[in-house]
Amino acid sequence: NYPDVNEVFHRDGSDAMRWFLMSSPVLRGGNLVVTERGIRDAVRQAVLPLWNSWYFLALYANAAGHDGVFRTDSDHVLDRYILAKTHDLETDVRSSLDAYDLSGACGTVREFLEVLTNWYVRRSRDRFWAGDADAIDTLHTVLEVTCRVAAPLLPLTTEEVWRGLTGERSVHLADWPAAADLPADESLVTAMDDVRRVCSAALSLRKASKLRVRLPLAKLVVAAPEAAELAPFTGIIADEVNVKRVELTTDV
Repeated sequence: NYPDVNEVFHRDGSDAMRWFLMSSPVLRGGNLVVTERGIRDAVRQAVLPLWNSWYFLALYANAAGHDGVFRTDSDHVLDRYILAKTHDLETDVRSSLDAYDLSGACGTVREFLEVLTNWYVRRSRDRFWAGDADAIDTLHTVLEVTCRVAAPLLPLTTEEVWRGLTGERSVHLADWPAAADLPADESLVTAMDDVRRVCSAALSLRKASKLRVRLPLAKLVVAAPEAAELAPFTGIIADEVNVKRVELTTDV
């Protein structure tokens, strides 16, 4: 009544099985049904986002002839955001692991990888195409820290990515990252997370109204009690949802 383990290892990898078990309800006293779909979800949610981010970095760093280095001083707003999110990742995962909350740690890593791939990397593609050193170094730094944080949860995937990034022997011989090495910016993280939610809601409205994203629209109105905090990011919102103008109002 469960998939053959050797077939799972061959097809999906042992990290996928490990992640599936550690992120499952069984660690919180719930029921567990081992299914192929659940294991493949682990590949989609954790293994592939990390691997694809590393592949993307390697591809464009090689094209630009630039070896990434550990840096946290970029002024670009997306770089500052993802570095601050990485700071929060280290803090939250460490707290979860200290409390033996493996499922919670997996959830934090999964949410972070979603932000990394579907927001930071996707929104920064033009910069990587141009060989922007700040973008390459920032992604290098983020992946290096992420590998050390996720190593207990994805030991084989993080090992392969770590070796490619650093050329060092093993991520499992490296120290746990220090939060002080990464810049914290709570206000930026909160504002950018709100920007992501606004874009998600706007794209849902487009879909519900059958207005494809490539169709430019005249205006998007964002109504929120603290709408003024989104003012510096209206350009990002307009570009993401393809509107000519973003209007902010507190009149919910």
